[in-house]
Amino acid sequence: MPNYQYHAIDDTGKLSRGTIVAFNEPDVEERLRQSGLTLIKSKPARTGSSTKSLFQGKVKTRILIELYHRFAQSLRIGLPILGALDENIKMIPCRRLKKVIEEVRVSVENGNSLYQSMEQFPDVFSKLDLNIVMMGEQSGTLPESLGHLAGFLEWREDLKSTIKRATIYPSFIMVALLVVVGVWVGYVLPQMVKVISEMGVKLPGMTKGVLGVSLFLQGNWLWLLGGVMILVALFYAFQRNTKGKVVFHKYLLKIPLMGQIICKIAIARLSHYFSVLMESGMAINTIFEMLKGGVLGNAYLEGQLAIAHQEIQHGQTISDGFDKTKGFPPLLVGAIRNGELTGTLSESFSRLGDYYDNEVKRNVQAMVNAFEPITMGLLGGIFGIVVLSILLPLYDVIGGLGKAY
Repeated sequence: MPNYQYHAIDDTGKLSRGTIVAFNEPDVEERLRQSGLTLIKSKPARTGSSTKSLFQGKVKTRILIELYHRFAQSLRIGLPILGALDENIKMIPCRRLKKVIEEVRVSVENGNSLYQSMEQFPDVFSKLDLNIVMMGEQSGTLPESLGHLAGFLEWREDLKSTIKRATIYPSFIMVALLVVVGVWVGYVLPQMVKVISEMGVKLPGMTKGVLGVSLFLQGNWLWLLGGVMILVALFYAFQRNTKGKVVFHKYLLKIPLMGQIICKIAIARLSHYFSVLMESGMAINTIFEMLKGGVLGNAYLEGQLAIAHQEIQHGQTISDGFDKTKGFPPLLVGAIRNGELTGTLSESFSRLGDYYDNEVKRNVQAMVNAFEPITMGLLGGIFGIVVLSILLPLYDVIGGLGKAY
């Protein structure tokens, strides 16, 4: 849908300029009239780089969360969809999202559903967002569905932030120590060895070993870099293969501590998605179809989820379907079975999601607490070897000078 640049005046005669989304120039005049403006002139907006830049890049999830929260609140107080969109357009801080919502509003005004209008922007609204909006429209619970969606996206962003914060400090320490060791081994040690050798002092075995590694890395870094790039390319190709991805993700679950975190993150996602989608009125088969499409973040567990879905389609209960799979803990199966017996399946998944949220945070902190001393010990050991390789020949030099006097 095209954009139009316009010049208009309000009731006081004040000139107003701007850009508006419309079907044609008469539509521009009508839209401005509804806003209390009288059109003077309009023309199609240029489609150059300045306009294209509005439709490039990714809209931040935090902005979408705020949009869904405000949209849900606007609908709860009784505003129609068009009125709610108008109110949100005024408050959206992201220029690109503002343009997208303007397009969505025009499409809704033209008779399309909100889902059909949002579906035109798959790079902004994810498949999950679109399905929840569709279910909300069909079931007449759009405000509640948008509220559940905003809450879920907020949980997902908080989880990402927790993991990022937990890895910043260890990563910084590792990079800093590696840089220091690299400078000492790559520059300081060769210079000192050159001076000491000219003095006729015999190099200790440790110094020779560290120097040999340094010279090897300096002489063959291009080949080593090429080898690393080849390994990365092979790993990428292996990951692109469906079977290879399943094998690798199954192996990740077996890594001590990290595997537990990956598994619990996947189960937390499963629980939250299931709860939100059920609250939105989505059918069980549709929920499983969505969750099998890469939502859990682990291809092996998604394959097991597909097996559970097959069992359910053959007449098994949801809990029995999960019970016949591998990788899902008994706690999950027991909670699902209790939810089925009591008719509170959505609440059971919600409680599971909260439980595994806390488990993920606790395990991430435990991993960080274990990772810090291991990293410090390993890099400290390497740093100690480097320092000794420099100090030992200096000690021999000082000892030789002492004997000379």
